[in-house]
Amino acid sequence: MSGNRRRRLEKLEQKLADLARQEALANCNCLTRTFAYSTKIFEAEMNKTCPAHGFRRLGQIYVVKVGDTSRGRTMKIDEKSIGLDELVQEYERRLAEVEQAEDEQECD
Repeated sequence: MSGNRRRRLEKLEQKLADLARQEALANCNCLTRTFAYSTKIFEAEMNKTCPAHGFRRLGQIYVVKVGDTSRGRTMKIDEKSIGLDELVQEYERRLAEVEQAEDEQECD
């Protein structure tokens, strides 16, 4: 195969790969920020996968704890928020593992 044909074929293959990548990214459901106020809802969000990336990134996570501040009472955290900090730590641990694996893969 001549050099000119090979270069044209390589360009075409690269364009097809770029097109496939763009198509996959169109289905991305990663977030830039997440407001975590309910353990149950946050757990469901952190366990979803991204069709484009596999691991779903939730961006900056803002933990919002809802509490009862009725008159004369000390603030009591709503049951929906119990265990939220631990779930956020679990998500961050998983994210670190994924990023480490991606870095190792790039080096290979």
